[in-house]
Amino acid sequence: MNTPGIICIETEWEHTIRDNRLPIHTEPLLEFIKKAYNCKVIYRRVATYAELAFYLRRFNRAEYNDYGIFYLSFHGDKQLIQLEGEKGDNKALTLKELAEVADGAFEDRMIHFSSCRTMRGYEDDLLDFKEQSGAKLISGYTKSVNGVLSAINDIAFLSQLLEHPSRPRTAKDKMDKYYEGLGDELGFRVIYFFGKAQEPMDS
Repeated sequence: MNTPGIICIETEWEHTIRDNRLPIHTEPLLEFIKKAYNCKVIYRRVATYAELAFYLRRFNRAEYNDYGIFYLSFHGDKQLIQLEGEKGDNKALTLKELAEVADGAFEDRMIHFSSCRTMRGYEDDLLDFKEQSGAKLISGYTKSVNGVLSAINDIAFLSQLLEHPSRPRTAKDKMDKYYEGLGDELGFRVIYFFGKAQEPMDS
């Protein structure tokens, strides 16, 4: 199986520079991954709903079918991401709303959320997003995360997905084997199958 490409969409951290103590951009991380695995990478930054919608529509075209991983780097909260260029109630975009605006762009792709708390909550709710979006895997964090530690985990998990693109269980097992302590610290969570609901992660 060919190595999948990565599409990264990242927020404009400068919109919240005072609140963001460690504004680490993902572009240098992706350059490392690109060179290490000789994979294709697309990197875009967005601040508003309109910008996000524009890129999701573009990446839904057949010419991007070789890009099997979406890497979404935003501020977040329980089952949502935040659009830093929006204000008030428009700032938060729930996973349900994200699936709607994606309109098929996530179909048969793996989605990793590099954002605080987006994967928090009942597994059934996350499975609803997985089913609605058509994604074959969703992953991210249930806790508010340290930027350096989450960057390390992001690189490690993307590496495993690139090495085992058709075997998500193997990728997750490798993460548990080599980075279990880091995953526990971040509340790292991966969903790639339909199963029983877990207790909500609200602590």
